[in-house]
Amino acid sequence: MATKRWRTTIDGTTYDVEARASVWTGAMKVLVNGTESVRGPRLRNATRRIIFPLGRHVATLVSMTYGRGSTYYDLVVDGRSVTTGGQARPPVNPYESLAVSWFLLVGVIAILGGVLWFGALPEIRLASEGREAPARVTGARVSSGRSTNYYLRYQFIAADGATKTAEGRVSYGTYQSVHVGDLITVVYVPSAPDIQRPASFDERVWLVALVAMFGGMLPYAAVMVRRASRLRSITSALASRAIRATATVEKTSKKFLGQETRQICYRYEDGEGRARRGRSPDLYVEEAAAYAPGSSAMIAYDPNDAGNSVWVGAADPNAIVWVTGAG
Repeated sequence: MATKRWRTTIDGTTYDVEARASVWTGAMKVLVNGTESVRGPRLRNATRRIIFPLGRHVATLVSMTYGRGSTYYDLVVDGRSVTTGGQARPPVNPYESLAVSWFLLVGVIAILGGVLWFGALPEIRLASEGREAPARVTGARVSSGRSTNYYLRYQFIAADGATKTAEGRVSYGTYQSVHVGDLITVVYVPSAPDIQRPASFDERVWLVALVAMFGGMLPYAAVMVRRASRLRSITSALASRAIRATATVEKTSKKFLGQETRQICYRYEDGEGRARRGRSPDLYVEEAAAYAPGSSAMIAYDPNDAGNSVWVGAADPNAIVWVTGAG
């Protein structure tokens, strides 16, 4: 059972609010001053809202889970976060942080490099320089893990007359039908006979698929690093020299289906009158619903790089924008 507690004073009355969520069923209930107030639906891996009265006010319990990580909870009363005391907004996705983005990029580069170096390049050499030779099977083994792989050990005579002992992966059918002492055909590179494999087992299709998959992930990971670096740079710059400006909301869009969040696209003019565009961070639907296309909102931009801006929202920093029940 996951439990989260808040204590807040409203109209002179103190309330102890407790959220209890079952880690097994996903069911959640809210207790106010020890008494169950409302029970929520059974949901997992989604943004969930439970609306209930708190004195003469409307409270919303928001829970959000990113991937398989921990769940973030917030208690919102009349649109104000009890946790932060300000405008209720989703936490930054931990999987989009600069550290995680760099980790993903380095990991993708390392895996792609390994696939190219240990898989694709040898296959290229086998395709361009390879020579077939008979090999006598000397043994066999099975490797079990997430998948089962089958290997044969064998000896063959290379072009320089040396006897080479090697091992290669084969299909299950070959593993079952070949016995010690039988001959199989191997393909090898004469100038580098350690680059070899059984001729019957062609891994090029899988190598192409792996290169395509991780090659496709590489620009995505690079974009994540650039976006996280840009956000850190903007945040640092705006802390000391931010210029506020009024922006016009163009549209509101869903970021992805797994979370009930929205992003607002807006346009603004910098100090020199040039048109600029920007996008808000993830917002709860209740805040985004208050900004219809064509309406105005406050943003801040860096005068040294006016194309970098951040969403502020309401012009009054103490104002709370929240449309209860928006979806």
